[in-house]
Amino acid sequence: MRLRTPAALLAPLLTVALGATLAVAPNAQAVDDPGSSGTAHERAVAEAALDAAEDAVSGDGRGRGVDQTLAMRDLFVAKHALRGADRAAAERLLARPTTPPDDPNDPRDISYGPDADLQTQCSPAFCLHWVEEGPHAATPAFAATAFDTIAHVAGVYAAAGFKRPLPDAGQEGDTRTDFYLGDIDSVGTLGYCRSDADGPVVGSAWYAYCGFDNDYANTPWLSPEAALGITVAHEYFHAVQLAYDAEDDGWLMESTATAMEDELYDDVNDNAFFLNYGQMGDPVVFGPPAGPATPLDSFDINAYGNWGFWRFLIETYDDETAGVPNLVRQVWEALDTTKRPNALYSLQAIDKVLSARRTSTPEQYAAFADANQHPDDAYDEAVEQGYPTAPNTIDAVQLARKSPPARRRVELDHLTSATGEVLPFAGSRLLLVRVDLDDAKVARAVVTVHRAGGGTWTTPVPVARNGKGFVVVPFVHGRVSSVEVTLANGSTRMTGCGGGSAFACGGTSPDDGLAAEVRFQAVG
Repeated sequence: MRLRTPAALLAPLLTVALGATLAVAPNAQAVDDPGSSGTAHERAVAEAALDAAEDAVSGDGRGRGVDQTLAMRDLFVAKHALRGADRAAAERLLARPTTPPDDPNDPRDISYGPDADLQTQCSPAFCLHWVEEGPHAATPAFAATAFDTIAHVAGVYAAAGFKRPLPDAGQEGDTRTDFYLGDIDSVGTLGYCRSDADGPVVGSAWYAYCGFDNDYANTPWLSPEAALGITVAHEYFHAVQLAYDAEDDGWLMESTATAMEDELYDDVNDNAFFLNYGQMGDPVVFGPPAGPATPLDSFDINAYGNWGFWRFLIETYDDETAGVPNLVRQVWEALDTTKRPNALYSLQAIDKVLSARRTSTPEQYAAFADANQHPDDAYDEAVEQGYPTAPNTIDAVQLARKSPPARRRVELDHLTSATGEVLPFAGSRLLLVRVDLDDAKVARAVVTVHRAGGGTWTTPVPVARNGKGFVVVPFVHGRVSSVEVTLANGSTRMTGCGGGSAFACGGTSPDDGLAAEVRFQAVG
């Protein structure tokens, strides 16, 4: 889902629809009920998904900021376990605007109405539908702009080698993917994608239909055309994702969709605001889960902000097809469930893609964490777009001429980092940095020298198999303003896939946290 205004994000944070679903009754007894199509645990998960979806489309303000696309994803994947009134409610929430609502006065049902004069324009790959009367009316001019925008986005993704959205079951007269215009801003959304299918088409891949706002009149910080463009780029990419694997991790789905906005509409840059809620952000200002201490793979509003991880990888590995980076496509191809059974989840796919590029997730995650400490000279658009600087979370060290080595020790959860700075003194020349990392397979340390006149110089700390290592860097007073050390835990180990937390694959290894120690000593 494309979230609405930046101002709305300063209100209470995103309700974690995916996390709420996964966390329900993880220890429920799997007792089969002959009258149901799922176990007790599956029914509990489905009921939680229904509750989250109802909140996501609530017209009374409760749903503002809730991730509607991912809430609906959880619902259509789990609805097979629902029965009776719950199943009917799920079907109603997933219904298209052309389906008559059970309750015409229910604001959750976005419906054109039974007597609507449906307007339709089709390309060989998709159809756009709208009405020109009633609360969901769009003007012919805006509908034409929307059609051209969808055609442009679809063409770029296809040329870049992405799968097209899967054909549907013949709704609206044929199997082309359907898009609808309506007043969805009234329920706090600029766009969404979902499925009204009874099950996947193949593997874990589902067909989708999508909705966009009918005028984007309530996005005063953007023109309607700009708001439409980035929303289509974001939501259409969700439809593409569903064609690979609709049941993968929410953080991956939202972070890559947000990253693709910037690739197709680089001159809009609305997603730069969301960086404040990811690992670049300051939790003191924007509140948890912002900041480097929240795992990269957790799913909350930070998933939107962590599109910065893909920006970092895209700039590091800048090979493209049709102007679109190959790396994001390769990750989704690694998750493809349509050709054969595929048990990979998000982090495992990233591991696979980075390994093929002769690097690793721990290595690139540590480099990303370091780059966030000095974004202005690490990202192409950081200065122009005002990228935030991640906060230091390790107490600063002020060395003196005869001071003993200073020591700092931190505990790092998986895919988190911590950074601290060391300040030179009159007469200082070199700084010895020693690290002791619990697990050299996943932990990394990076040292960045901040020059007094501006600019940085960065080096990783080489470590032995026992996790110990050191590096000596310039520390000349007057030439060096500070030296920063970033300690990172790049673990992608996962267990318990399928329930229990909002992390990737439903959970991470209980022993994937680690301790890291760094010591500083002026030498020379």
